Amino acid sequence: MDVLIHPSTHPAADTLARSLTCLLAPHYLPQLISPTALASPAYPWHSTCALLVLLGPPADHAAVRKYVESGGRVLGLGAGTKQSHGIFGIHDCTLGLGTDPNILRLTDGLSSYYIEFPTQTPSPATVDIDATQIQVSCIPSANIDVDSSKVKVLARYTDDNSPAGVSSQGGHIAIWSCAPSLHEKLIHTSFVALGLRFGTPSDDRPSSGVRILPQLFLAHPHNWTARDLVLQSLFPDRGLHSAFASLSFQDGNAWQSDNMRFSDANDIFDFHPISEFPSTESSDHSMLQLLPQSATTSKEEAKDVILPMQPLTLEQEQLYTPLFSPSIYFSALDQFRLRDNSARSDASSSWKMGDMLMYGEVVTSTQSLLEKNPKFLRALTPPVLSFASKQTAGRGRGGNTWVSPEGCILMSLLIRAPLKSTTQSVPSARGIRASSLVFIQYLLAIAVAEACHTLDPSGRWADKINSNGPTTYMASFPSKGNARRLMRFEGCGLNVLNEPPVASLAQLEALGSDEHASSNLRIERVTAAILTNFERIWESFLDEEERGFEPFLDRYTSKWVHTNQIVTLITTTPHTTVRIESITTDYGLLRTVPLSGASGSSQYIDLQPDGNSFDMMKGLIKVKGP
Repeated sequence: MDVLIHPSTHPAADTLARSLTCLLAPHYLPQLISPTALASPAYPWHSTCALLVLLGPPADHAAVRKYVESGGRVLGLGAGTKQSHGIFGIHDCTLGLGTDPNILRLTDGLSSYYIEFPTQTPSPATVDIDATQIQVSCIPSANIDVDSSKVKVLARYTDDNSPAGVSSQGGHIAIWSCAPSLHEKLIHTSFVALGLRFGTPSDDRPSSGVRILPQLFLAHPHNWTARDLVLQSLFPDRGLHSAFASLSFQDGNAWQSDNMRFSDANDIFDFHPISEFPSTESSDHSMLQLLPQSATTSKEEAKDVILPMQPLTLEQEQLYTPLFSPSIYFSALDQFRLRDNSARSDASSSWKMGDMLMYGEVVTSTQSLLEKNPKFLRALTPPVLSFASKQTAGRGRGGNTWVSPEGCILMSLLIRAPLKSTTQSVPSARGIRASSLVFIQYLLAIAVAEACHTLDPSGRWADKINSNGPTTYMASFPSKGNARRLMRFEGCGLNVLNEPPVASLAQLEALGSDEHASSNLRIERVTAAILTNFERIWESFLDEEERGFEPFLDRYTSKWVHTNQIVTLITTTPHTTVRIESITTDYGLLRTVPLSGASGSSQYIDLQPDGNSFDMMKGLIKVKGP
């Protein structure tokens, strides 16, 4: 179910979405919704919305009222409210609020709430909740004028004992006069009052206090020096190849961040060479100990990248990367490559897929780190894997939020291929045409499914993925290139070790295994299996690229759940009921057949994969919301 935050243009919307994602996963999916989408009849947001969070007045009051009347819940932040009682609407005229477009009227039971969102600069204040005092930002004119006997007071201001937050007796409306984002304890109290479930709050940290951790830039131990080539491409004027060879690293942080800083459109990357790792634990995350003091005290939000002189030892992995073992991951790559001698690396590269790794336990988004930093993307030498254990702002297709709890594979792979010219009459050398780029995401989907069979050759649980398998997310992002080559990054998310209510590979394995059998699943091994399978499939695709997706079509459709599925296409007037048939092998379109057509009819409706949104729960294909 969704937690929708409106309007998407509010300055605090993105920050609130990130903090709610950390708090609510895996039970709810926080997403932003625009005023246009909220008011659009063709975008049924209310059907999957567990909570609507309002940061400002909605353009369509009637849609929000209908949502609450049908059992929906609303949380208003930075808002004031007046309350009236009795038959619905009887006090509109006496309060003078009934026709004001800036005031939203919602009803829960016999009480009406007139909610407004003043646009004022917040001022610091303190609220008392359960004998705990919490610092907040208060909107001065956002007054909560209610009968305390007919609401539940969630917290009060310490200076005048006035309500800071209230919820209706029916549990469908909650209002805070505090500006977003709220402290986690206040959010937790609101969700309990609204009857929603989620994790236990921390008493000593705000919800927005999730710390982005430094990333480790590593390479396969058998090809460790290849990392220097990537750094050389990032800093061509530094002569890093010789500098790294001659640097003694006796003074681990001798190089200042400004000397190894890469600035781009969205992020600043500070690279920190490290020779020795502290062996003692600290109250903060151990990765933070590796940063120079100037980086930990700086107010500038740079992305820190740690450059170890040598591969991490097992003891260092336990301390610094407890959620992901690089040594197990690289060993698994070697193991799966030995099983498949056909896998080969790009002749223009000195390493294979997965050998170059940027790992961060907590990052914003593996995709955004690449997509939103074009200079950094172009300077990297592919293939490079960006991997995270947790994301604070994970991204799905079409700008959707991607919930990223611990236990998932969260990765983006930067790849390169020669770009074929469409004007050549003679078949060009090995490469890819622009029209075939759409197939890369399908090839990665095949690799994910076949990796499961690599890990489970008997098919005890891998065969069940078609019908009730875990969530898999593949996304392609725009290619960067010129007339000779392209660079493209593919995103993949797979639930591996998650517990219910999130489906995962571990749960499928448990269903197909003996109760006392040990699990063969590890994040590192599943990731390595996916990459080695994808490398083999990718190379095969390039060998036969002129045939498009035809050699892979059966492998793809045999592992998806959509063949012969009946869905409703609501991009047409009137709506059209169609049956999903396949994927076209020339341009990768979703091929459907109208049910109204005669048997054996050659009439098709082919749909762009990135132009529509497929609601599997309702069997609807619709235009993506704004």
